[in-house]
Amino acid sequence: MKPIKVSVQEMYGGSQKSYDAFLEELDQSLNPRSSDMLYDKFENLGPSPESAVLDIGCRDAAQACELSQRFGCRVIGIDLVNDNLQNAKKRIVEKELEQSVQVIQGDIHHLPFAEKSFDFIWCRDVLPHMDDLNQVFKSCRRVLKPNGKMLIFQMFTTHLFTSEDAAHFFLPLASKPENMSKPFFENAFTAAGFSIIESDILSSEWREYGEETESKITSKQLLRIARMRRNREQLVAKFGEKNYASELANCHWGVYQMLGKLSPTVYSLAK
Repeated sequence: MKPIKVSVQEMYGGSQKSYDAFLEELDQSLNPRSSDMLYDKFENLGPSPESAVLDIGCRDAAQACELSQRFGCRVIGIDLVNDNLQNAKKRIVEKELEQSVQVIQGDIHHLPFAEKSFDFIWCRDVLPHMDDLNQVFKSCRRVLKPNGKMLIFQMFTTHLFTSEDAAHFFLPLASKPENMSKPFFENAFTAAGFSIIESDILSSEWREYGEETESKITSKQLLRIARMRRNREQLVAKFGEKNYASELANCHWGVYQMLGKLSPTVYSLAK
């Protein structure tokens, strides 16, 4: 967007009534969708109780359990981090889903499953961390059955994201800059043989929803950024440089979505 020059007279010369009307308009909700819309997207792909679903980067299995409960399908989650898997196993037991949900440790680049094992793949917010995105998509396509489908939530940088932003953002989050480039990402799954069923750009929707409900997570992250900057030495001494840098970048992850520097997209892909 081209910079617009405004004079002091123009800045302060309008009526209060006009300004109040502008603010009133801005305070109206745009009816943002919550993260639950991912399950609606998945439902549109046609899961059934007979479906086999792979959750890559399953973390604590919260989504794997939700998929099984909503659609009755069998879900296998895979994650590289042992702590995530321990939390996942506890959740599965608590939900009494041992018969329909399981988790294993493994590398998404080389999925330890036979060809054509799954009807669907679920992938939420894990691909920025991958070393070789092309290999990941090849591996995913290999384990999908003919006509298999993949649902992906992926964050991208926008034209507002600067080189200065990047210098303090990617390394502390163990993320690869190229993976968060939309052209690079789309080229990777296209080269692997996937086609787009649907692409839905979310922009700041989920973050707006959070601010309009009780979580207000992005406001909390903005406040944490301010406190971290004012209290850096004490926090680093207590929790370490890496923990400090990671959490500062993580807070920016949320705030940058509100500022338009980051924007997620949900893809529905077909093999």
